[in-house]
Amino acid sequence: MIGQSSMSSELVQRCTQAQAEGADFPTVWHTVLKGHDLVGGIPRQRFDGSRTLLEIPLVTGYCVVYDAETREFRLEFSPA
Repeated sequence: MIGQSSMSSELVQRCTQAQAEGADFPTVWHTVLKGHDLVGGIPRQRFDGSRTLLEIPLVTGYCVVYDAETREFRLEFSPA
């Protein structure tokens, strides 16, 4: 599992890099996430207080979370 966790972190880094190069979320979804082997589903909307977040489930048990307000990607554990 350590390898998968590392690969999940690398995927978040690729998302962050694409965004730093000017990509918006839809572009990151289509070019980085959508066809990746670790991605286990489509983005789901989640609310955290007044914030709207997008969660992309991964087959590793983690999810990539995108916060549109802060324009940040992060990795979170998603308990089953």
